[in-house]
Amino acid sequence: MLVSVKFNKINSEVIKKFLDLRPLYCVVKNNYSQKSDDLFKCYSDQGAFVGKYEPLNEQDYGRFVSKRAGSREPALTRQMSKLPALLTELRQFQEDLHRPPPVARDVMVTNGGQHGIYQCVDMLVDPGDPVIVNEYSYTGIHVTLKPLHPEIIGIPEDTDGLIPETLESVLQDRLISGLKMPKMLYIIPTGSNPSGTVVPEERRRKIYELACRFDFIIVEDDPYMFLNYTEQTIPSFLSLDTCGRVIRLDSLSKVVSAGLRAGWVTAPAPLLSKLELHMQGELLHSCSLSQAILHRLLVEREALATHLLSARALYRRRRDALHEALQPVNGLMEWSLPNAGLFLWARVRGVEDVYKMVFETAFNRGLMLLPGQAFTYDTSTPCQYVRLTFSKIRFEDMNIAASHLVSIIKDEQARTLQKPQRLATEH
Repeated sequence: MLVSVKFNKINSEVIKKFLDLRPLYCVVKNNYSQKSDDLFKCYSDQGAFVGKYEPLNEQDYGRFVSKRAGSREPALTRQMSKLPALLTELRQFQEDLHRPPPVARDVMVTNGGQHGIYQCVDMLVDPGDPVIVNEYSYTGIHVTLKPLHPEIIGIPEDTDGLIPETLESVLQDRLISGLKMPKMLYIIPTGSNPSGTVVPEERRRKIYELACRFDFIIVEDDPYMFLNYTEQTIPSFLSLDTCGRVIRLDSLSKVVSAGLRAGWVTAPAPLLSKLELHMQGELLHSCSLSQAILHRLLVEREALATHLLSARALYRRRRDALHEALQPVNGLMEWSLPNAGLFLWARVRGVEDVYKMVFETAFNRGLMLLPGQAFTYDTSTPCQYVRLTFSKIRFEDMNIAASHLVSIIKDEQARTLQKPQRLATEH
């Protein structure tokens, strides 16, 4: 008992000291600048989406909910432990940043963005359901979907992200053919992982209209929203959501601390209630200490803005430095300068499949890359793409890494040329 009391006393003193400290992310605390105002603006001056579609009502949401989620019932004695001050702050934060249209919605704290992805998949997807994703998508969505054996509808991207015209064509063909229609689109609209694209406002409006027309929910995963190097104000899907078709996932993992596992989901009230029921049976609530830290971060909004602007400037410098260092690779590899996020997505020329190049040739020479297969649902599919990361590599190592990459690609190209060619007469 004495040990327990002493331990609790130490804990309380540590927590008190932590909460009394200036935030670690606050290096310089400046007054709000115009850049800070723009940083916290994720809505369009043109307003939300305007169309002929009616908002969903509580009964409408029933057709989107999976059988698992629909069968859950609230327990009589188990309740989620929430930090009321944090929920109040999150609601105000979302209102200030997105100015969402007047649809009944609320927020729930999650253990980071991946937890939110898992919750949404569990709630919206039944085994075998079709799901819309980018042709190359974040590995976290694929690993979450795998046990459900879904039908993946991969939509290609260009330099402006997911192509709405292609999505429309695919959905129209499915409708005409009488195929099962998807209930969910998963998208990272700002800094798509792995491509680094930013979907412009016009495309977001088109995609949102397709959600209304073809009746699906948009899961907007936006962990890189503060790492938008274009510095253009682009409205979030949440800010356009007049019909209650958007579930938004937010996280500070990429810009404050990955280990904090602090995120939140904003969703229409009928869907959020389903997410909360799952949370009750899964882990009751996210870590109270993480919630307290998240609350402190959001309350100190000026300091948070200073940190976010500094982080964005740092990663922009890293992106530009890696882009410059890779110029000797130009001709062997093609890429576009990423507009947001932490990654550079490149196609290797003259190599049919980069898998062995990444895990044998490059790895044996001390260069860590990610093959494009990591971002496909079927990881056995040959792929010419690799993802490079500029978040950790030291500036002074970039030129060295690029020179290694040149020799690695050339060796792999030579190996590809040495492979026996299939003859037209072979069967």
